Amino acid sequence: MRVTIEDGTERIVVDGGTVAKAPEPEKWDGESIAAQVVKSAPERRFTLCVAYPANRADVGIAADGARDFASPEAVEQAAWSYLSKGGGVGIGHRQGSDNAGTVVESYLWRGDQWTIKSADGSAQTVYPGDWLIGVVWTPETWRMIKSGQLTGVSMQGTASRRKPTPQALAALRKAETEAEGGAAA
Repeated sequence: MRVTIEDGTERIVVDGGTVAKAPEPEKWDGESIAAQVVKSAPERRFTLCVAYPANRADVGIAADGARDFASPEAVEQAAWSYLSKGGGVGIGHRQGSDNAGTVVESYLWRGDQWTIKSADGSAQTVYPGDWLIGVVWTPETWRMIKSGQLTGVSMQGTASRRKPTPQALAALRKAETEAEGGAAA
């Protein structure tokens, strides 16, 4: 296949494995595809992160003094509800910051436990039932991320809190024990 690429200053032709400067436009040959490069982006401004884990308590105490956790079913409902309401991404739970990024991926991890090296070099494990989101950030927000001003993601939403049942606490303990590599009690 032959492809002509034009960026406003130069035209090149890619024909199989050969790349050459393109001649001036000619009548369409009925086979090639012409595309003009409108914009190129050296950085994609993309992050992928666990929006909310399933059956694991928050790592620390939140600003409201609580440590929350949710079942895989509750995480799934929250993920679906979030997207059905527009999936806005803001900064620091601040009013008016809803356009800091765009969610371009949102899914529940339904595979086996997955451990990867995160951006800071630490190991990050994604567990079945965890909700992941991929965000493309605005240039302004991306600068804040790169400078270290923004270092995490927190869902800006509301939920009703209730006292966990003994069964929910047992499921939490079992999931955390299994995540640590031990046998469930």
